[in-house]
Amino acid sequence: MPILTNTAAQPDEPARGAVWSIAEPDRELDSNLIRLPAGDSIPAHTGAEVDTLIHVVSGHGVLVTDAGEEPLRPGDLALLPRRTVRGFRAGEDGLEYLTVHRRRQSLQIGGRAQAG
Repeated sequence: MPILTNTAAQPDEPARGAVWSIAEPDRELDSNLIRLPAGDSIPAHTGAEVDTLIHVVSGHGVLVTDAGEEPLRPGDLALLPRRTVRGFRAGEDGLEYLTVHRRRQSLQIGGRAQAG
């Protein structure tokens, strides 16, 4: 298996958002390394149609779900079932976590082009 990245050796930019994503086109799996600066958050929202595994890589924070709030620390793994509420709040050292889920179908506008 090829090494895709090293989560401990990521650039400082971007300061927020997806720092890394799988780029291979013919895959059935998606994965993203998400970075939140200190005190930043992703508001609670209903997740997509895929189960998502979260692995905390660095920093600390809080996972917000319908069941309440769970503290997050490096090494923690969480399973977020599809269509469940989730949000994230970074602690004073920020928060980086890896997401892993089945690849979702791309949204397409309109139908297929018709041959004329």
